[in-house]
Amino acid sequence: MIRLRLASTSALIGCAIAAPVAAQDDPADAVVVAEGDGSGNSGRVAINIAAGDRNQQAGSAVIAIGDVTVMTHSLRQDMAASDDIDRATRIEIGAGAFSNNSGMTSLNVTAGSQNQSANLASLSVFGSASLSDQMLAQSRAPTTPAASAAPSAAPGNDAIAIDDAAFAGNSGLVQLNVVGGERNSSANTFVLQFPAGGER
Repeated sequence: MIRLRLASTSALIGCAIAAPVAAQDDPADAVVVAEGDGSGNSGRVAINIAAGDRNQQAGSAVIAIGDVTVMTHSLRQDMAASDDIDRATRIEIGAGAFSNNSGMTSLNVTAGSQNQSANLASLSVFGSASLSDQMLAQSRAPTTPAASAAPSAAPGNDAIAIDDAAFAGNSGLVQLNVVGGERNSSANTFVLQFPAGGER
């Protein structure tokens, strides 16, 4: 079993491998985020936690400031191969975890194998320009992820437990993907453009 626990300090957020825990069906892959972990940060925060094989994760942000700004922001995640292996997984997120953060926060938490997660954020502050319908159309997430696999017919053996007090008190932008299981894909995008000084 792989168990990942988030360890944080004022300067660094990382992952450490700890001893196994008992949960449903003895999960092959487990992620445990303890009480208060990943909390109280400000500015740009990007956290990726993955247990298992062939997972892909990303937390990407673009900020452009100027008289005229042009942003191009894209991400492609491909899966070369897929299999039908089904593994029990578990994700636990404790009380107060990922709470009281301010700024731009991107989180990806994945247990299992062959999962893909992504979050993209683009922020533009410009002197004078307009937001076209074409730009708005390009800011949405795809309805079908690239290289997504067929859903599994196996009975569910994946569990996600999130405490009611997790993610509380955040301000700004928070992007979150929590994925347990196999061959899943998740994405979220955010685009904000506005003129300097709040002029319209």
